[in-house]
Amino acid sequence: MLPRHLPRFSILILILILILIPLLTGCAVTPNYLALTGPRYVGAYAQTAPQDDGAFRAVTWNIKYSRHIHEALRVLQETPELQHPDAILLQEMDEEGVEAVARALGMNYVYYPASIHARHGRDFGEAILSPWPLTDDRKLLLPHYSPRNGQTRIAIRAWVQTPDRPVLVYNTHTETSLMLPAQRLDQVEAILTDVGANASPVIIGGDFNTITPWEQSALVTVMERAGFVWATKDAGSTVMEMGAGVTMDYLFARGMEPVRAGVVSDVDASDHRPLWAALW
Repeated sequence: MLPRHLPRFSILILILILILIPLLTGCAVTPNYLALTGPRYVGAYAQTAPQDDGAFRAVTWNIKYSRHIHEALRVLQETPELQHPDAILLQEMDEEGVEAVARALGMNYVYYPASIHARHGRDFGEAILSPWPLTDDRKLLLPHYSPRNGQTRIAIRAWVQTPDRPVLVYNTHTETSLMLPAQRLDQVEAILTDVGANASPVIIGGDFNTITPWEQSALVTVMERAGFVWATKDAGSTVMEMGAGVTMDYLFARGMEPVRAGVVSDVDASDHRPLWAALW
C-alpha cells in the first residue's frame, strides 16, 4: 500500500523539478560574461567641461533592450530636468546604444555587458556616462543566477571626477521577482560590501526590479542600514504595470544631501521612465 502522504510528496517533487529545469538549462543557453575584466568599452566624447555649480545631478534610466535610442536621445536632449547631468546610469544597454548616447550628448562613458540576452542576441549590460573624467571603473558579479534562464547580473562602478569632489557612482540592474527575495537582497549586499563603510560621497542607482511594497521596504531598509538615503523617495513611480504605477528604479546617496528629484512621464523609448535627482 502506498503511503497517504505520497501524492503531496510527489507534488513537491514536481514543483522542485519545474524550478530546477530552467536553472539547469538556462545556464547553458545564456552566455554570461563572467570575467571581471570585461568585455569593457570606454569612450571619451566630452570636449568642454560644463559649468559646475556645486550640485551633483544624476539620472538613471532602463532603456528597454537598447531599442529606441533615437527616441531616448530626444528625451535626454529636450527634457529640462535632464539637462547638464553629472552622471547618467543606463541599463539594458548594448555598446552601440551607449556609444550613440555618449557621442550625441558629448560625454565620457564606461560600459560592461553582463551577458548576451537570449531575447535579442545582443550584449546586455550597464553604462555610466559623465561629462567629467571617469576613473577606477570596475565590474561586480552579483551572486545567484536567474531562475528563468541562468542569466547573471552585475553592477558597475566608477569615480566621477567633478571639480568640486570625486563621487563614487554605482549602476546596477538586479534580478527580477522570479528570484527568491533573500537572494535578491544578497545582490544588494554584494554592492554594499564593495562600497565599504567609509567611502563617501557615493551614489548607487539603477533598476532594482521591486514590484511589491514589501520588496521596496526591504531594499530601503538594507540601504538605510548602510548609511544611504533614498534620494528619489518622492519622485514618483518609474514603471506602469497593469495600469498602476510601480517604483523599480532608485537613486540612493551617502555623504550627499538630496535637493530635488522626479521622473519624466510620457516617454515612448522604454517601459521605464527616466529618474533624476539633484544632490549637494
